[in-house]
Order: sequence, then C-alpha cells, then structure tokens
Amino acid sequence: MALNFNIPEYAFSLPWFMFDLYNLQIITSQTIPSDIKDSKDIILTETPIPGLNYSPVQPSGNGNRKISFTLPLLKRNNTIGNSLLIQQFHALRNQATGLLNIFSNQFNPNPKVLYYWGTGSLPLEYFVSKCELTHKEKWTNQMGQPQFSEVAIELILDENNFLYKAEELFRKISMYTASTIYSIDNAVNLGKGRSY
Repeated sequence: MALNFNIPEYAFSLPWFMFDLYNLQIITSQTIPSDIKDSKDIILTETPIPGLNYSPVQPSGNGNRKISFTLPLLKRNNTIGNSLLIQQFHALRNQATGLLNIFSNQFNPNPKVLYYWGTGSLPLEYFVSKCELTHKEKWTNQMGQPQFSEVAIELILDENNFLYKAEELFRKISMYTASTIYSIDNAVNLGKGRSY
C-alpha cells in the first residue's frame, strides 16, 4: 500500500501583498517580486592560539534574518503612469505618521510591514531597511510621469515580536513533519523513480 501525498488543487490563489503597519495600507501589485533572497548571518569566530596549527572556532551568535527582492511596478497610463503605486513605497522610506499626523517628528517610528509571500514562513513583522526606486529609461509618458519602475526592498525580521515566537513553533513542527513525510515517502517509493 503506497501513501498518497497529492497536493490539492485550490480554487483561489493569494495575491502578493505587504501590509504597512503604521500607515495602515495594503501594498500590492499585479506583478510579483523577483527572486527573494532570504539570508541570516551565521557568525563564527576563529581564535588564533600561538603554536597551534589551527584556530579553534567559537560560536558567537547569529545575525538578523533579512529578506530582499526587486518588485517591478508597471502602469502604462497616459496621465499619471505608476505614480500612485510609487507613493505607497515613498511612505516606507519615511517615518510613519499615519493618516492624522501629516508632519513627522523625531519620535515617529520607522516603517514596519507584515510580510509572508514566497518565504515559506508565517506572516511576520519586518523593519524596512531599504526601499530604492529605479525609474526605467524610455518608460516616461508625455506628462513626464514614470510608467515602469523597479523597487529594491530589504526587510529585517523583528525577532522580538510575538509573531516570531509563533514562527519558531511552526518551524519545529514543520521540520519534524517534513522529516517524517519524506522518510516514509522514500521508503514506500524506493526504486520507483523520482519523488517529485
């Protein structure tokens, strides 16, 4: 008897989106992010000892999880181009003021977003550490507005947040579930070809 791990067919798909927590806006587009780079520095220290033929390695912690991607913003509009989409990203480059307080002051927090798409994680809170716009040459309409821009975004995970604690529990359960499923699947389908 073979175990069947068929992937269900869904009648819907979730769109790409990012939720700006301080300005209370959903940022989404018809295009999706490029390849998503998901990195976390593993910091090890090599300690040279005189007379020893090698340097013992000492663990000294890890860095923050960072996610980075490029998002194309394409809106071929003869009047305003993609300028309305761009305004949502401008809000991520300034201190959060919300809808009622137009003028920022030094005590307003930097932008934070809820993001999950394409990373295999639960929705988590990230600080916006980079939001750079590149407006493409020859994609400007007659009114001088850009029609095609690329937004380079880098997000740094807030690991003090309660959502991250839920992610840690999800990761442990997923890790052991994957180990069990793939071990059983490999044992049942041994010699029957590829498992994908």
